[in-house]
Amino acid sequence: MRIIVNHVTRMKTDSRICVAGINADTFEHFRPVTPRNDPLTRTLLRENGGPFGPGALVELGEVTACPNPPETEDHTFATVDARREEDLTDELYLAVLDEVSDLDIPAAFGSDLEEIRPRKLAVRAGHGRRSLAVVPLVKPRLQIEFDSLFLKLDTSSLTATIRVSDYRFYESDHVTIRRDVVNDVRRRISAGVPLYGMLGLARAVEDAEAGYVHWLMVNGLCLADRPVGDKP
Repeated sequence: MRIIVNHVTRMKTDSRICVAGINADTFEHFRPVTPRNDPLTRTLLRENGGPFGPGALVELGEVTACPNPPETEDHTFATVDARREEDLTDELYLAVLDEVSDLDIPAAFGSDLEEIRPRKLAVRAGHGRRSLAVVPLVKPRLQIEFDSLFLKLDTSSLTATIRVSDYRFYESDHVTIRRDVVNDVRRRISAGVPLYGMLGLARAVEDAEAGYVHWLMVNGLCLADRPVGDKP
């Protein structure tokens, strides 16, 4: 199984990461997952000599489907089998994102996506047909609040504040925000550089009022002037 990697996110508590991509044959989203004894960690990042990074074409080896709505894209694999074949060209990677992208966030996730809190969106556990999507974004605001990074959207179809988990915006501790990167991306967004959001539903957590929900996250940002690489 070969995927074109487009989602690479930090796990906040340790050096673990989560990755996802686009099936190179079917152009469907695909999330490789592992058992606890074979974790995905930063050692598997392209910048550390591993296979995974935005725009990388990765052979995963043998995979087994393990869907659990809304995480219908999940497949188990062994990290030892993963190898990077190549990095796509900027032009080809952007063409792939354009091919799989949805018009907007409501179109991507459908009516199962709810406003659980003001400007906070989620899908209830056990619901939803997908947990990954690509959506073009028009001049969103990238803001740091209470030592957390958020993308703020205010469009005709949606008003939302979404946490950003793209690993490239954080130091290796997965906590410290790289403000130089944030400022650079802000500048380019303001200049009108076309932008794609890699959107995903986080693993289910319990909300005091709504029960178990999957919060909507920004798993990655891709700006058209530097689409492939280890810096957004």
